[in-house]
Amino acid sequence: MGYIDSGMEKEVARYHAVVVEHETIIRTALQVYVERMEEGAKEAQAAYEAGQANPDVKAAQDKSYVTNFGYKHLAEMCRQSVASARKASDDILNAVLGPDEDDKQG
Repeated sequence: MGYIDSGMEKEVARYHAVVVEHETIIRTALQVYVERMEEGAKEAQAAYEAGQANPDVKAAQDKSYVTNFGYKHLAEMCRQSVASARKASDDILNAVLGPDEDDKQG
């Protein structure tokens, strides 16, 4: 196990205290964020697919602020944000409660 100086130990303890104190609101905010990003991913994916299915829709999209390919990229960014927020939420829960038994085994 590595050596942690007393200054670093105090800083880690402060971070842990903040996470424990605010865990519920942080996880709630992350869940709302996940829901919004999932909605955004679905909407962007639907717009992308609509453009792929209809050349007139694609042409209109490509003339607009968000091109057809932009919708595809936006959907992927939203899905990545969802995965990141879910991991952050799980990490916070593990920091507060300790890792899940499944996490310890696998």
